[in-house]
Parts: sequence; structure tokens; C-alpha cells
Amino acid sequence: MLDALRNSVGSWFAKILIGLLVLSFAVWGIADVFTGIGSTSVASVGDKEISAQDFQRAYSRELDQLSRRVGQPVTQEQAAAFGVPAQVLGRLIAEAALDYEASQLRIGVSDEAIVKTIQETPAFQGVNGYDRNRLSQVLYNLGISEDEFVMQQQLVAERQQLAEAVIGGIVVPKAMLEAFDKYAMEERTVEYLVLPQSSLTNVPAPTDEELATFFEENKGNYKAPEYRSATLIELTADKIAKPENVTEAELAQEYERTKNRYQSQEQRRIFQISFPTKQEAEAAVVEMESGKTFEDLMNERDLTEKDVNLGLMNKSGFLDQKIADAAFALKEGQASNVVEGQFTNAVLFAKEVKAAAVQPLEDVKDELRGVVAQANAADEVEDLFNEVEDARAGGSTFEEIAERFDLALINTPSFDASGKNEAGETVDLPQASTLTTAVFSTDVGVENDPLEIGRTGHLWYEVKNVTPSRDRELSEGKEAVTADWTANRTAELLEEKAQALIAEVEAGKPLSEVATAEGLTTATSAPLTRNGGIAELSGSAVTAAFSGPKGTASQVPGNNEDRILLVLTDTTSPAFMTESENVQRIDAQLTGALESSLLNQFISQLEQTEGVRVNQAVFNQLTGLDRQ
Repeated sequence: MLDALRNSVGSWFAKILIGLLVLSFAVWGIADVFTGIGSTSVASVGDKEISAQDFQRAYSRELDQLSRRVGQPVTQEQAAAFGVPAQVLGRLIAEAALDYEASQLRIGVSDEAIVKTIQETPAFQGVNGYDRNRLSQVLYNLGISEDEFVMQQQLVAERQQLAEAVIGGIVVPKAMLEAFDKYAMEERTVEYLVLPQSSLTNVPAPTDEELATFFEENKGNYKAPEYRSATLIELTADKIAKPENVTEAELAQEYERTKNRYQSQEQRRIFQISFPTKQEAEAAVVEMESGKTFEDLMNERDLTEKDVNLGLMNKSGFLDQKIADAAFALKEGQASNVVEGQFTNAVLFAKEVKAAAVQPLEDVKDELRGVVAQANAADEVEDLFNEVEDARAGGSTFEEIAERFDLALINTPSFDASGKNEAGETVDLPQASTLTTAVFSTDVGVENDPLEIGRTGHLWYEVKNVTPSRDRELSEGKEAVTADWTANRTAELLEEKAQALIAEVEAGKPLSEVATAEGLTTATSAPLTRNGGIAELSGSAVTAAFSGPKGTASQVPGNNEDRILLVLTDTTSPAFMTESENVQRIDAQLTGALESSLLNQFISQLEQTEGVRVNQAVFNQLTGLDRQ
């Protein structure tokens, strides 16, 4: 038993029973509140009750996990929309059903086995094996005591033994494996042609009656969206900064603090000729000492400036320290002796020397004034934020707040949920994406929490006007409606043509002849499987390739706005090998599915036999459903 207990940690047992075991239970839902169930219990199976505390803990943990997955807090209303309350209760009822049956069968696990299992759990391992501090930290994060955890593990172990008795030893039949393997690995080859829209010679323009009918049938596609306008107050350091108040002393202090930013290092443009040997480099130096110039050496070797120019660099820009030292020892216009670099023997020439320089304070005053002003303003932002919040709490309007604290009041034009105006142009809004979502999540007259801008900024907003969504008239979007009708009619005509052509193929005409008559060519696909198509064939084409026997002809939508005509030319079924990677994967998946299905049926039967009772009032209260 201990071996089974230890081996099952992290297995399908743990995944099914310790994880989110959400199973159907037919009884729950027939009645709301039953007599005989504790007033503080949420549900019961047999004599096993699920306390409000246990449900609340499990529900809160599930909300926390869901919030981490979506990256933002999940409210009780959102959780209810996702079905989380019922999922959590379903899991707890399923566990209670197993616990009740285990107690009836007197299943038990020794304390020694539980201790050993806990000590061998990977999550509690340190450098030297089991680490009690890790256990304490995990339990602290989960919000449960060690005694509660041990008791939970006792119940989990008993459930695992019961589950093992029900579903242990399931073997997927060979015929089933072979059928799934063939389905997944069968390969097919098709001859195909792509029929483009350009093959249509004439698409008629719509009549007024056709256009009106099309518009009425698709009127919902042309609705004007809801538009909203808002009033904003934006508080950031750059919005309240006052460069004109920055003193000369502050400018001088900031300049000294950041002086390195305004300093440029000495730079040199160096020409370099490399030589295969040191002797050849020395010979070139002798020639320059005899009157030749560096340029003469370049010309003799058919070198241009582009060939020898290393660029204008500071000393740290050179990869070879020896080259760098020699280059920065030269005066402008001076050539070097032989430099034995790390990678080559070279002669250098200092084409240009750009001395180090420091921008004077006068040249950077405007930049510094803005920097200092923003730094000063940053210290004021939080104080001003608190004052604005106090004013809002006191009933001041946005207009009064803006005037009192000398903040800009922004009245936005109307925009839709995508941030565009009625002309389809993007409206310039601060924090556009976040603000748009916020504005369309509230209403006129509602006081909203401010949005954050960066690390220290704030944005207050209130909805001023709402223009409801409405049906447009045809005259308002006739051009768009005409384009849509034309696209729709073109697709219909292309499909009709594809159907006529494929009928010729089905009557015995080779696809290649059909293609030639249309001025097109066919292609033959590489072998493809149901889950492994090729770029040229759409998903519909791959499905069609597996829709019938060899010789099957089909016409289907293509990848773009074209149609694909295809004929199945070859099929290949794989040899069935139980040791293949695909068969092993299918075996594992089917085994898990069969085990889950059987365990599901077993638990459902337990729930029906023993009876599930749900205290709907407590359940609604704990999940917030009583407020909806």
C-alpha cells in the first residue's frame, strides 16, 4: 500500500483528486435547502458534510489562482459567470462522496505512510532532502495548519486507494489503439488547382433593390456603435511642472550632478593597413621614412579609404588594445610604426582627431530646466493627489477641482469602445486603451476611482454624454454596403464556377485538362496527415482530402478569397507498432480518458445512492449569488 501511495504522488490520481476534479452530480440541483443538514454546512453526501469554512477556503483559493492566471483580480460576479462556484462545490461534493464510501469500507492509511509520503513530496525537498521549513512556508502560503494538511493528506490517500480499486489496471484495447493510430498517421496525396477570383470575367454591379435587400438582411453589421464623451483631469509631473520657477542655483547643481552626460570623449578616425608578416610592415615603414606617404602605400595596394577606414571611435571602441594604444598616441596626420596587434601586423594613420569636449551650462540650460522642473513636480504629485481626492469626497465638481488646483480640464470628443470618433479616426486620449475600457465600464453620474499613469501619475475621469448605438440608414454607408455586396456576390459566383468545374472532373475529365482550359495549372501535394497540412492547402482542403476514397473530387474554400479544386490521388496507411511514439502517446491519453470516465460514473452513482444535499442559501451567501 505504501508503494502505491508513494507512486501515485504526481500521477493521474493526484491530478484527478487533488486538482480540480469537476464531475457531474445528478442529484444536486433537484432541491435547494434540505432539513437535516447543518445550518453552517454548504452541502453533504451521506453523513459527510462540507462546512462553510472548507468551501470558503477552497473557493477563495480558486479565485486567487484564477486571478493569477488572467493577471488581474477576479470578482465574485466574474467568477459566477465562469461557473467557478459550481465547479468548486462539484469538486468538494465529489471528494465528500469518495470520503463517505471510504469510511463505509473502513479504508485507512497508517500515520507512518502519510509522514513518509509528505517527506518524499518534491515540493518539500531542500538541498539535503526533506526540508521542514519548506513545508511550513507552503502551508503558510496556503493558509492552513500542519494538522489540517496531514488530515487532508490522510483523506487524499484513502480516496486514492478507493480510486485504484475502481479504475486501476485499465488497458486500452489494441483494436482501439490501432484505429486511433491509423486515423492520426494516415497520409494522403492530392492533385489540386487554385481557382482565383480573377478567373471571373464579369461581376455585375448591384441593383438598388439588391442592395437594399442585402442591407436589410445584414443591417446589424452596419450599426453605429455607442459613443461616449468624458471629462478628464490628468495629474503627472510633466503636467504640473513649472520650468519658469527653476532657479539658476538649481540649474548649476543639476549640471554638476549630471556633467558626465554632457561630456564627449576624445575620438579618432584611424586608417589601418594590415600586412601578412611583420617584415612586410617594417618595409612599408622604411618606405614612408624615405619619403612615401601613407596614401602612396594605399595606392600601391589598390586600397581605397573605405578599405582602410576604421571609423571615428573613442579608445574603448577598439577591439585590440594594442591598436587602441598606438592609435591614441598619434597626432593628426601622423603615421605609426609597426603595431603588432592581437590579430594582425599593421601600420596606422591618424586621419582625424576630435578632442574631448564638455558642453557648457549655457548650451544645456533649457534641457536642464525641464528636468529639474519635473523632478520638483514629482514631489508635489502625491500631495496634490490627496488634495484632489479630498475635494472629490467633499462634493467638488471636476470644473471646480481643475480651477482650484490649476489643472487642465479635458473635455474629450465622442469616441466608441475602440477609441475612434464617428469619422473612424483614432481620438487622442491619455492612457487610451485603459481609459476607453474604463469609460465604457461606467455610466453618467458615477464617481470612478482614478486610473494610474506610470508610477506616480493619476487620471480622473467621468462620463459626460452617451450616444446609444443605432441602426444606420443605407445612405449613410452605401459605399461600404456596395463593397460588401460585391465581395459576397463574387464569392457566390466563384463557388458556382468551382462546382461546375468539379462536376466535369466527377464526370471523368482529368483535373489537369480543366485547369488548362481555365489557363491555370495543377500541383501535387506532399503527403499530408489530418493534423499536418501544407501551406498551399486550406484547412477545408485537408478535411476534403480525408473525406472519401481514392479518386474523390472536391471543391472547397482556399486560404484567401479563392477556391481549391482537388482530387485524392493516393492514400498510405501506417504500419501499427505498439512501441512507436505516437501509439504510446495515444495509449496514455486514452487510458486517462477511460479512467476519468469510469471514476466519473462511480462518483455519480455514489452521489445518487447516498444523496447529495445542498444548502442553497449558504452557498449563495458565500459566493455572492444572493446579491445578483
